[in-house]
Amino acid sequence: MNLPDMESIDEQLTAYLDGELSPAEASSLERSLVDDEKLRLRLAALRQAYDLLDEIPETPHNQRFTKSTLELVIKDLSTTTKFATNEAVVNTKPTDWWVWPRVAVLIATFVILGVAVAVAINFEKTRRELRDLGLIAGIRGLEDINELKNAVKLSKETEIFAVLRDNLSEKLIPPPPDSTWQRKTWVQGLTPNQISRLDSGRERLSKLDRESRTRLTAIESQIEALPDHKQIQETVHLVGLVLDSLGSAKRLDMEVMKSEQRYEFLKELLCMKAAEYYAARIPPEDAAALEQWDLATFNPALILAVLPDRPMAMDTRSLLGQLLFRKRIDHLEDQDSLIAELTSKLSPTAKKLIEGVNKAEQIKVLNIWLFPNSTVSSTETLIDYYDKMDNDIWRDLRDRIDLVDPQDVRRRLFPPRGSRRL
Repeated sequence: MNLPDMESIDEQLTAYLDGELSPAEASSLERSLVDDEKLRLRLAALRQAYDLLDEIPETPHNQRFTKSTLELVIKDLSTTTKFATNEAVVNTKPTDWWVWPRVAVLIATFVILGVAVAVAINFEKTRRELRDLGLIAGIRGLEDINELKNAVKLSKETEIFAVLRDNLSEKLIPPPPDSTWQRKTWVQGLTPNQISRLDSGRERLSKLDRESRTRLTAIESQIEALPDHKQIQETVHLVGLVLDSLGSAKRLDMEVMKSEQRYEFLKELLCMKAAEYYAARIPPEDAAALEQWDLATFNPALILAVLPDRPMAMDTRSLLGQLLFRKRIDHLEDQDSLIAELTSKLSPTAKKLIEGVNKAEQIKVLNIWLFPNSTVSSTETLIDYYDKMDNDIWRDLRDRIDLVDPQDVRRRLFPPRGSRRL
């Protein structure tokens, strides 16, 4: 095909694209396009040129520009060699083949980025929650102890907390580990009781005002920075557990206390609670020392305190009952010497527990240790016991029992081992 023929064909194809051919001319050209592949390629090239021109923004001189540009494009296309045309045809095929892989790669990239962002957001949220676990787990104890100094001092009372730990292990929340990944495993290993306490702590934390939360968070952060932070955190948790078992009254008592007073008050409460737990597991050597001391020293001293005018032989349990109910503990002469004689024969743990409470509580501890199973086994025995409380010694106690709910009498008169009596 020579140059004049090419120009003539391009003019006809251009007129076809512009819609300027008559119906007969257009039909003839379309029949030629069916049979002539080169003609179809030339039409496709011209159509592509038209498409490119359509994308050029409109200007006031758009028609003149389009006409001159189109003439240049047609002239350029007319000088294109056959080889170039074939090369263009060949190059269009790989383009079609590569479109979908590129789209797939792009979609996969966006999916991966989306997943990465979601994972990062979720990880940060989990990290924040896990970071507060120590505070949530020990929030009640932190409120009770109130400052880092008292937490550190209490944590050194190892004998007391060893007993408490043995008896409160099911409720005791272990200190959270340092690693975020380890904390996930830590959460999965918690018991239902521990999870319940965590939920309670989380609710408690959500109700704190900003100032209180900031202060407690600072204390917890200071504890975590200490070398023995796990021991101190355990102490904080145990303090919270013990105070929970004693009710809100003790916490109200502490609100007006200064630092040193609060420390001594907490230490005494912890000693008393540990002494109650210790009664159920007194080692044989301590039990033997208690029995020997009771027969040789304690019982005679109680007789003189309770029955000074008419001393008579009575068992220690009855004497202790009268001493406690008649509030005559201060009548026990030289109590310090009596306790010192006993503690010299006890184990370090038992000695620590009884020396850690005040004089009135010491008598209660001795009552629990000497008679750990002093309970009434039936309602009939309780009624019989109550009916006999008609003398001057018991009348006050009976009147107090009459004022409480009848359903509560048994618990008030014979509370669980180690708890306070009426």
